[in-house]
Amino acid sequence: MLDVWFGALRHGYRFARMLQADVLEEKGYHLAAQALRTEPVVACGYRRALAVTADGRVVDWGRHRSRNRWYVRKPGRLLRDVRAVAAGGRHYLALTGDGRVVAWGDNLFDQCDVPDNLPPVEAVAAGTCHSLAVTADGRVVAWGNGTYGERNVPPDLPPVVAVTAAHTCSLALTTDGDVVVWGSGSEELAPPAGLKAVAVAAGAYHALAVTPEGRVVAWGGDRHGQPNNWSGQLDVPPDLPPVVAVAAGLGYSVALTVTGDVVVWGRPRFTRDVPPGLKAVEIAACVIPLLAVTPEGRVVVWSNYDSDPLCAVPPGLTVRTTSSGVPAGNA
Repeated sequence: MLDVWFGALRHGYRFARMLQADVLEEKGYHLAAQALRTEPVVACGYRRALAVTADGRVVDWGRHRSRNRWYVRKPGRLLRDVRAVAAGGRHYLALTGDGRVVAWGDNLFDQCDVPDNLPPVEAVAAGTCHSLAVTADGRVVAWGNGTYGERNVPPDLPPVVAVTAAHTCSLALTTDGDVVVWGSGSEELAPPAGLKAVAVAAGAYHALAVTPEGRVVAWGGDRHGQPNNWSGQLDVPPDLPPVVAVAAGLGYSVALTVTGDVVVWGRPRFTRDVPPGLKAVEIAACVIPLLAVTPEGRVVVWSNYDSDPLCAVPPGLTVRTTSSGVPAGNA
């Protein structure tokens, strides 16, 4: 399904996504193509959700912000021309069109202290209390909490195209399609032997990958770091159609199929039925709520708890649903 991926990766991850989007478009998978052309424009932490508007601003909503002495306020004047966002436990990252990283939120472990002289960045991710960035030359830079080794990037790590973060560890996807893990829980989150992936996602204690054929592979453990399918989050539906994206929450898993359908499995408490008729081009998961972006740029949030403030999407919010930096078919 994602057959041109590895040949295109030598020209960069975004180029590979755009080229594969063209292939899927030609095959009639229009929503899958749009999904690959869409960067991460929604994210959700423990308290707040983020979205990148069509004009490159960041809108957030949810529970009240923390106001401890380590809190870094949202820097409104710097949040312009944003192309992607990421959310940790209580801190947030934005990636601008020129490759800058902006961070705000809880800074108890310096997870908002973006390194000085950080070169242009292509992707960001956030764990509970640490932050990750992939530079334009495929290097991973980590900052924030390093108590559990989540900041200890392997010195021999090959060039990387994407990163994701679990509770206390980090995962990287290399240009060869390998998944590399470091930090606490890295043994339980070590990928299956022989796995080749084009996308990877991490929940608190489990991980998901999409293979070049569009198949989903799930692995991981439980809240105590022990191998355990404690909520069914590893039980990939056997009849799952080909997939272009995955997301992982606390005890549940989410997949976006080539036809734009959202499929959820895992802990029932966190996986209320997907809204009827929903078609999506992006998905995101956190502790409880699930987020999706429709082809028109509308944000849909659902949860087991109707009163969850994260479900109160700002009225009239429209997000960017195509890449701002690389048109389809161009490097």
